[in-house]
Amino acid sequence: MENKNNINWSEHELDDLKSRVLRRVHFIWFMRKVFVPASFVIAVSGTVLYYAIKAQHVAVIIENLSARMASLDLLGLVKYILVAVQKTEWDLFAISASATLLALYFGRKLVRESINYWTRTARMAFSQKNIR
Repeated sequence: MENKNNINWSEHELDDLKSRVLRRVHFIWFMRKVFVPASFVIAVSGTVLYYAIKAQHVAVIIENLSARMASLDLLGLVKYILVAVQKTEWDLFAISASATLLALYFGRKLVRESINYWTRTARMAFSQKNIR
């Protein structure tokens, strides 16, 4: 004898099951492919950037820049920026620039993929197929 269990699913129940399974699959994909790598890179870039900025004494540079801007000395401001860049060690400048660019790139990617994920989920939840 053949023992066969048949479940009679309605179209709405199948669509509901499919949307729940796909929502879980998309969430796991988002966490593995986007959130974890981007968060790791942003954390590492932020740490490197923090120590590079700390080594460059950025607080003093910002204080001097704000003093130049307050006195409306634009020519002095441009000269100060040029001298500050020239006096900065190139390895620190390269580390700061690369860490900033990495953090900006992966931060942008994380935000873009997050928005795409959540808007896709919202579109799926409010599609005409799911509303009956």
